[in-house]
Amino acid sequence: MSRTPVADWQQLSALYELADALDPATLEAWLAQLRTQAHPLLMQLEQMLGARSQVQHNGFLGELPRLPVGPEPLATDWIEGSRIGPYRLVRHLGAGGMAEVWLAQRDDGAFQRKVAIKLLYRHAGSSQRDSFAQRFARERDILASLHHRHIAALHDAGVTTGGQPWLALEYVEGEPLTAWCDARQMGIGARVRLFRQVLLAVQHAHANLVIHRDLKPGNILVSEQGDVRLLDFGIAKLIEPEGGALADTELTRQAGRPMTPRYASPEQLLGQPLTTACDVYSLGVVLYELLCGERPYELKVESAAQLEQAILEVEPRAPSRRALSQAIAQTRGTTGAQLRKTLASDLDAVVLRALAKQPTQRYGSVEALRADLDHWLEGEPVDARAPSAVYRLSKFTRRHRVSVALGAGAVLSLIGVAAVAVLMGLQAREESARAVAARDFMLNIFQRADQEKSRGADITARDLLETGRKDVLTRLAGQPKLQAELLRGIAKIQSDMGEYVTADSTFAELVRIKGELHQPREEAMARADHAFNALQMNNPVLAKRLLQGAESVPARPARDPELNARLTEVAGLVLRSQGDARRARELLSAGRDTAIRELGAEHLRTFRLGQALYTIESDLTNFDESLALHEDLRRIAVRVSGLDAGEVASMDWEHVSLLIAAGRLAKASALVEVVLPRCVETLGPKEQSCRMLFADRVYVLLALGKNGQARDAIPRLQSMALDATFPFLQIRSLLLEFRLRSMSPGVTALAPLFERVRAFGQSGSEVAMKPTFKADALLALAESRLRAGDPKQALHWADMAAELLGDFASQGAGLRLAATGQMLSGVALLQQGQAELGLSPLQRAQADFARVLGPEHLTTQLAALNTALALAALNRVTEAVAVARSAEPVLRDAMGADAPVYQQALALLDRLERLSAASMPSNTVPTTPMRDFDVALFARRFFR
Repeated sequence: MSRTPVADWQQLSALYELADALDPATLEAWLAQLRTQAHPLLMQLEQMLGARSQVQHNGFLGELPRLPVGPEPLATDWIEGSRIGPYRLVRHLGAGGMAEVWLAQRDDGAFQRKVAIKLLYRHAGSSQRDSFAQRFARERDILASLHHRHIAALHDAGVTTGGQPWLALEYVEGEPLTAWCDARQMGIGARVRLFRQVLLAVQHAHANLVIHRDLKPGNILVSEQGDVRLLDFGIAKLIEPEGGALADTELTRQAGRPMTPRYASPEQLLGQPLTTACDVYSLGVVLYELLCGERPYELKVESAAQLEQAILEVEPRAPSRRALSQAIAQTRGTTGAQLRKTLASDLDAVVLRALAKQPTQRYGSVEALRADLDHWLEGEPVDARAPSAVYRLSKFTRRHRVSVALGAGAVLSLIGVAAVAVLMGLQAREESARAVAARDFMLNIFQRADQEKSRGADITARDLLETGRKDVLTRLAGQPKLQAELLRGIAKIQSDMGEYVTADSTFAELVRIKGELHQPREEAMARADHAFNALQMNNPVLAKRLLQGAESVPARPARDPELNARLTEVAGLVLRSQGDARRARELLSAGRDTAIRELGAEHLRTFRLGQALYTIESDLTNFDESLALHEDLRRIAVRVSGLDAGEVASMDWEHVSLLIAAGRLAKASALVEVVLPRCVETLGPKEQSCRMLFADRVYVLLALGKNGQARDAIPRLQSMALDATFPFLQIRSLLLEFRLRSMSPGVTALAPLFERVRAFGQSGSEVAMKPTFKADALLALAESRLRAGDPKQALHWADMAAELLGDFASQGAGLRLAATGQMLSGVALLQQGQAELGLSPLQRAQADFARVLGPEHLTTQLAALNTALALAALNRVTEAVAVARSAEPVLRDAMGADAPVYQQALALLDRLERLSAASMPSNTVPTTPMRDFDVALFARRFFR
């Protein structure tokens, strides 16, 4: 069999089924044989068997017992307050064919968690008990193997003292998918974007060889924040190899045909072998109902027989051809006529293809269904419709409504309707020709890259983009529209990679071409993007000039909400870069209010204004406002067209970063442990947001004093520090690795790292990074020398950092770094026994932190501990105790009582209090505090 994802999938399923039937000794011998053969699927198979082993032997997923024999009907003896394992039952949530579900609260003191307890009926009749137990066990095993943010997770499992099996599942406070959307009067586009989350969850299940078989709105809950959770794998099946069909087992035959008939596929009703196509069909029914408020089948009499006949024999009408009452339209935020227009005919085609009677006529996978819905969201042709020229032309006109409307109006006034068709045909052919040319162009670039690689050249993404940019300007010189499209894409990728200098040249060429094409709106937008990139280069002067150029483009539309929102966003960020955060906040706040009125809260440009605004609020230390605004944006992000999955996932990183900026490290630590695995699972470990979250996790562990846990990250930090794809992340990883190794006792290989950090910190214009980043590297060198007991060199590097900061030291991040430099200088003087000289810079540092972050900020109070040490060394012990006492509650709230740094601060306070009570001489206080208490350096806000 040829190696394809489908073939691998089928073969892996067959291997797992074979392994599952073997006893342990035979299984180990068989695996050894596969290892000898270097079987290509061995690693995946061992991971699956490992998950199975964990389920069977980790102490909380025990083997389910046989149910007691008895003819009694299904019943429950459980009441509120009963204990199930470590959980207390709170409220009965519902019951199904084989189990009941309770809301429960963990109350064994380990930690707080609400769960949904699923209890298998223990009074099932003898004819049912074995099949129920098998289905329950299967649900347990399946859930243990599925880990996805949109699938309700399995937390725990066990057996009651009375022999009743139970599962503890993630408790989802939400509403069924259709009800949630109707209650919020969500439009069709927003509904489709939300439905994508369902598709991602089912796609994950299929990738793990699981068919759900009972997809319906009741099993798809949506939280208040707009997060989907897929529930109830009680009747799910594993996928069979070779063709994917799964014949009924004895379990299925005993249990009848487990399904919800209204959402079941024809092959489920007929009892035929099942494939992933049965889930595709059920998803089609859910989507049909989500779009038009009705299920596909119109029954004269609501009966099981009528329903089965309709599913098997009657072709459903397209959603747009249903009655679509005013009430249904209102719950979709529109009118009946507009709803009909939106659904016809692309969404009609997508839904009807998913609902095809024959599995082979449906979408081949959930991923294919999702891709077609993505095409619809982007205004592109959908695969479910025949690709006629007229159809593709209509999609083109919808994506370019303004230009087509203007051109059509002019032509109509001259030569009539027939000529319009000719003009549109030419435009369609032009677009098609550009698409073909773009494809050929990109293929040529990759072919040349392959040729260079075959000669031994190391081709990077940066090289590829630069080659592409040059080719666009030379080889496509006669096709300016195509040049503009390709240059815009190249510039965005360069900017996303942190290649701001090369992106600057690309944006400049894009602006030039847009001007030559006499497209004032597009030229103004390109100039605004160019200005934004200049801000990324830390060149506010250039950014302001480019922004003025965008605002002054002749004939640009004055009343264009999208363009005006972008200009306002960049203008606010220019003010921020100039140190005028308050004016920036006023401008951005007013601009966002206008955008909400004119574009809506869920428009991409409105969303970007919100992102800029919460950044400004954070700069102004309005952390509560910043976090609240960010939470609002996170809630609507899934409904914002134009945000990809990576950007939505990056909001988790932004949330963690905001908590760190606010000094709320305990909350940041708890959050990052949840969102980092979710990011890795959704996007992969190498995606930038996931790597930034990883770096944040290391930062938080260090700041809390959990150095042992942080050291485990060194190998990955090393790898990230060598990856030049994203220079910002590369430098951040380098400094985190350097700090970690500097704090590790007995490190002998620090010199090479020290030299790399020094080279970056002292680099010139050839390294296009902000001076604040380079100053932070020099401060890392100063801290390293303090830890090595070399205060003289520490002072040298702190002075160099202050010199590099220059004018930047008066505001924002520059002021924080300047304060850090003063603190390190003060600690260095303390190390040299010069407490009187050291007190002044330590007090200035504390005052500057208070000015830029607030007097009650964690960083300010950590810096205060250094001041307390200096005061004690000068025999001003009473003052030192007062300072340390003031800092203690702030540290406890921000870091948590178990944080090692907080414990060190408590020990310092205790020593100072004992010193004060005993009137001991001041020379009992260490003059090298960082050797006794690491708090002396923990106000150090290293590279963020």
